[in-house]
Amino acid sequence: MDTLILKNSILSVAAVVIIYSLSYLLKREAKKIQKKRNIKKTRYLAVKRLISVFSGILLISILIFIWGLNVRSLWISIAGILAMIAVAFFAVWSLVGNILAGFIIFFASPFKINDVIEVLPDGITGRVLAINSFYTVIADDQDNYINIPNSIFFQKFIRTLKKK
Repeated sequence: MDTLILKNSILSVAAVVIIYSLSYLLKREAKKIQKKRNIKKTRYLAVKRLISVFSGILLISILIFIWGLNVRSLWISIAGILAMIAVAFFAVWSLVGNILAGFIIFFASPFKINDVIEVLPDGITGRVLAINSFYTVIADDQDNYINIPNSIFFQKFIRTLKKK
C-alpha cells in the first residue's frame, strides 16, 4: 500500500512538472510569435489563458487517472457542490440587490417619506411610510401596509403623485 502511494505521488509530481513545463514553453513561444508578427497583446493574453485552462484540465485528468479516482462519484460530488453554490449565490444576490436598491433610493431620492407614489403597471398606490434596507413600506387608502422589495422600484415605473 505504501509503495503504491509513493509511486502515485512520484507520478503526480512528474505530471505536474511536465505539464507546467510544457505550458511555460508554449506561453513563451506564443509571446515570441506575438512580438515577431506584431499581434495585439489582447490576442496573446487570450492564447495564454487558453493554454493555462487546457493545461489545468489536462493535469487534473492525468491526476485522476494516476490515482484511479472514480470519475462518476467525483462528477456527482462536483455537480452537488456547484448546485449548492448556485442556490446560495441566488439567495444572496436577492438580498444584496434589495440592500443596494435601498441605498440608491435613500440617497437618490426618487421619492421621500410621506410622498404618495404609484407603482406602475401594478397600480399599487400609497403613502411612503419608511424606506428600509430590504423593502419600502407604503400605506394605501385603507391604511393597509404594503411592503415592496426595493429592487422592484428599479424594475417598474414609479409615479410620484402631487399632494392634495
